[in-house]
Amino acid sequence: MYNLIFVQILGIITLIISVISMQQRKKENFLLIQTVGTLLFILQYILTEKYTGAILFSITLIRGLVYYYYKKKNLKPSLKILVIFQVALIISTYFSWQNILSIIPFIATVSKTWGTWQDDMKWVRRTSLLAQGIMIIYNISAAMYTGAITEVCNSISSIIAIWRYDIRKVKSQE
Repeated sequence: MYNLIFVQILGIITLIISVISMQQRKKENFLLIQTVGTLLFILQYILTEKYTGAILFSITLIRGLVYYYYKKKNLKPSLKILVIFQVALIISTYFSWQNILSIIPFIATVSKTWGTWQDDMKWVRRTSLLAQGIMIIYNISAAMYTGAITEVCNSISSIIAIWRYDIRKVKSQE
């Protein structure tokens, strides 16, 4: 019981951090704030015994730090680095498979890994929206209700950011 309450409290903190991250204009700010949120999600997945999610999000934590390092150096990670992360996600999913729901964090992390590899924040926001949408189901299955609410809020935040930075910006330049 206390574990479930603690998971929900962590979820509220993660929600706040995640919504803030989605409104960042600069990729390095997005990556840094997302790393903190990812760390909290890992802890929640461990506490709810959703090990596929915990392992895959651990890889995304490392990915976020690596991508952040490259961005601070004004470089793009090579295709080789992207492939290494994608292969690590495949192998980790295979070895941590619990049931069919394990495919959800796999799809989310693979798509977001590709999206955050892109230089254009437009792709980061779009792949984040895809990942957030499908992670709602996984979080509900883990009894991480605040995690599911976080993903709903993140989805709304992503849609707002897409409108602010991608759609409205393009219209104002025409």
